[in-house]
Amino acid sequence: MGGIGVATAVGGAGLLAFSGGVAAAQVSITAANTALVSNDRGDISQVTADPEFHVHWQNLDDAVGKVFFLVEANVGGTGWQPIFRATPWIGQEVNNAYIRQVPGTTGMYRVKVPLSQALNQDPRFSDGDGPDASASPLVIADEQGKPDYSTLSFPGGVDESSFLDGTSIGSASAYPGAHQEGGHQNNYHDIDAGYYGAAADTSALDNPNDGSDQTTVVQLRYTFELQRPNLGQLKYLVDFTGLSTDEEKKQKAADELDWLEVSDIDAGNSKIVMNGEDGNTNFGNPSGIPYNSLIANADDHVGVLSTVASFNVKVRNEGSDSGVTGSSNTNAS
Repeated sequence: MGGIGVATAVGGAGLLAFSGGVAAAQVSITAANTALVSNDRGDISQVTADPEFHVHWQNLDDAVGKVFFLVEANVGGTGWQPIFRATPWIGQEVNNAYIRQVPGTTGMYRVKVPLSQALNQDPRFSDGDGPDASASPLVIADEQGKPDYSTLSFPGGVDESSFLDGTSIGSASAYPGAHQEGGHQNNYHDIDAGYYGAAADTSALDNPNDGSDQTTVVQLRYTFELQRPNLGQLKYLVDFTGLSTDEEKKQKAADELDWLEVSDIDAGNSKIVMNGEDGNTNFGNPSGIPYNSLIANADDHVGVLSTVASFNVKVRNEGSDSGVTGSSNTNAS
């Protein structure tokens, strides 16, 4: 058999330590080792993850209206690569079989089921507006491998560097989608999320040595950023008809949504909560923080959570053998 796919379910819980009304955030996500894959060639065709997570916050000075999260992978020491990003808007409380979300200064965002199942509940996957595809487990490595991002035609204001560090990225539909042949394996146009492809091909996982086992470590890094709500989000929750100024819109939103105050709302892009407040890191551009800066400051900012989960992929290349049996059925007369 030429190759067998390996799927790993990644689960975990977001944990918080609270003391004296001051919020301190922590997230813990684990990954189970995959089963042994054994075949004639020692090949792996695909490694995937379908995470579940639970993020809490409490006693913040700013209300949380969005939860940005980034998933990166490092396959066999080949280096960290982004494989998926999304920014769920949590302007309303939801509690169903898939998602639990509560906005505000104290709240939560929980994916109760594997991420692909939760994403597929989004009505934009079936609104007739195309491509109306569906989400699958996140591809960490496959035979197509990491896309060549240097060949992309980037939209205005975006280049390869800003695309890969997250500071300016545009719409997911500007890049090849998972529904397209050779597209970015984890990019979903329908929900404007994903953007990226696999972290690597499977060469680091394949075992070419006949009659042996090979174990490769795969790491997943999850980074979360708690963000303030903005007017672009709130216009879908509050009727701003007849209001001309941002201050009028902010005031109406704060009047109608009990989890909000005027000071929580950004007019432009959403900023990280509590930027530079109460000893938290003061980011120079709190609405466009590079991935590496988020990760580097995860221990110094209540609005950033980052954790690494590791698992092993074990491949057995079955030993070769040959022989012949039969009968010549000779006869002499």
